[in-house]
Amino acid sequence: MKHAIKYAVSHMLYAVGLLQLWQFVVLRRRAVILMYHRVLTPEQMCRSGSHPAIMVDCETFAEQMAVVKRRFKVLSIEEFADRMERKSPFESSSCLITFDDGWQDNFTNALPVLRRYELPALVFLPVNFIGRNRLFWQEALVHLLVLAVRTVRREPAREVRIREALDPIGLAEVLDLNDSDPRSRIIETISRNRAGLTPSLVDTALANLRSEFGVENGDVEGTDSFMNWEQIAEMSRHGIAFGGHGSEHRLLSEMPIEEAREDIRMSKEVFDVRCKGMFPTFSYPRGYWTPQVAESVRAAGFRLAFLAKGGSVSCEDDPFTIRRVNICQAATESMPMFLARVVGLF
Repeated sequence: MKHAIKYAVSHMLYAVGLLQLWQFVVLRRRAVILMYHRVLTPEQMCRSGSHPAIMVDCETFAEQMAVVKRRFKVLSIEEFADRMERKSPFESSSCLITFDDGWQDNFTNALPVLRRYELPALVFLPVNFIGRNRLFWQEALVHLLVLAVRTVRREPAREVRIREALDPIGLAEVLDLNDSDPRSRIIETISRNRAGLTPSLVDTALANLRSEFGVENGDVEGTDSFMNWEQIAEMSRHGIAFGGHGSEHRLLSEMPIEEAREDIRMSKEVFDVRCKGMFPTFSYPRGYWTPQVAESVRAAGFRLAFLAKGGSVSCEDDPFTIRRVNICQAATESMPMFLARVVGLF
């Protein structure tokens, strides 16, 4: 119902020109920063273990970039940083395009669109995942749980052992799912139970499931893999910049500050080697930060840091808590909905 109301309101406002007028008002001398994660085909979406809140369809992304090219002043990170550091007001409706995590699809699916429209962008990298056969724990857990459900259906005798591996993290209920493809329900269940999924419990469950099935992560088609350094170098040759996103993509505000500082320091160390000459920026994993974490990012040598919290940006804002607008398929599937989200209506 909420989605239907947003769809109707945004289309009505767009049709009479009020959304366009609202953009002119709220983005006067301000910038908006778009936060993308994944750009996937419909087939890839069906195979992915990622939450829908970080996905955009390839065709939708292309349509959005066409609108951004036409309606916004798209900045490189150097242009954006110059305005922030000089406290010089942005041109109205300025825009910075960012991506978190360095997914493989940023190279295969997003880059061709960015090149088509000659748009710069900034990609934040969790450096210990780049060029390695690793998944984030969420995606790994989804793939292994899908495998668990299908295994129990095929081999009921293994259910007791698999259920024992899942009981400590409170996810044994997924074994009772009767959907032909349980993936989306598994993702919902993990999201609903996230508060109880502590790193130590998840690590133990993943290790047990990997041992049970004799697989590394269950992502047999590599849908949820990350870029390698050669692909990153190729993107940089086409106007794409890179920044830090931690080493292990851990939630920095939920770690002891000494561990957070070390994670940030390692991220900067790799950035200095692999992204030599680029303006040093940082994105807090999942937007989790504290003043202590922000100070650690500054002390490590990063000069701007970005949140995962919506809103437009003034040149006077704190350079280590810069807001971004998350873009996902469900919330921005049409151009009026996309524009409504960008200007802060929804």
